[in-house]
Amino acid sequence: MNPHKTKILFLTSEIAPFNSTYSLSEFSKKISMIKNDKEQYDIRISQPKYGFISERKYILREVIRLKEVPVQFSGNERKLSIKSAFIPGTRVQVYFVLDKDYFSPINPLIYKSKNGQFIKNNFEKYSLFCLTLLESFKKLFWYPDIIIANDWQTSMLPILLKQKYSDDEKYAGIKTINFIHSIDNDRKIDTNFYENFDLNIKFKKGMDVLAESVNYFDASVLIDTKNKSVSKKMNKNKLLSNNFKKAKTRSWIFPEDNEGWYKLSEKIDKLISKL
Repeated sequence: MNPHKTKILFLTSEIAPFNSTYSLSEFSKKISMIKNDKEQYDIRISQPKYGFISERKYILREVIRLKEVPVQFSGNERKLSIKSAFIPGTRVQVYFVLDKDYFSPINPLIYKSKNGQFIKNNFEKYSLFCLTLLESFKKLFWYPDIIIANDWQTSMLPILLKQKYSDDEKYAGIKTINFIHSIDNDRKIDTNFYENFDLNIKFKKGMDVLAESVNYFDASVLIDTKNKSVSKKMNKNKLLSNNFKKAKTRSWIFPEDNEGWYKLSEKIDKLISKL
């Protein structure tokens, strides 16, 4: 009999080579590739299907079960579809979440409009992305043991999981990890997007969604640079810094070579085994 494989869902806003604006895209590609080659894991990775990503070039295929995933959003039912492809040159399966209003208009800057302005509803659309994946489990009959999130973009994930699915035993054992790659003002919101998801979160203008979410994740890891530039930025913010310390956040260095990526992957293995 085959031993139980640890099922991992890896959520990210960008994966190389589909799109790339900072180190997250390379992290998403490298870690998922290494984990996919290990027999003990069943890993699936997901990102939004932005309008500029060519379905023909990357051979995106329809997943019949995931053609219309219903989610409760802003007081109404909204249906999003999911298509499947592979990271080129690998067997890493990628699930692309499609929504004509939220993701199709996005340009290669991803988080900014063409004039360079930060898109105000970014947190809302990435939270909708997270909710869609959580709902997709019911259609796929596939429930992960671990969900890996990345940065502020997918920081709503553990809040959704704990507040909306706490009564469902199939979701009860899912553990969550967040990898933090950057500290910038994009993590702060001026609109109460939580209410669109019917969540019990005390909102205030300028709220730091990353600082809020660290209290919900089972583990958080800071992926720092050699000169500690990310942790230095974090330490300048009292709330974020205090919450990270309470959560006993780990700090690891972004790899510089293949050996470094495998060592980082081994650290992730050990973290997963302790959850």
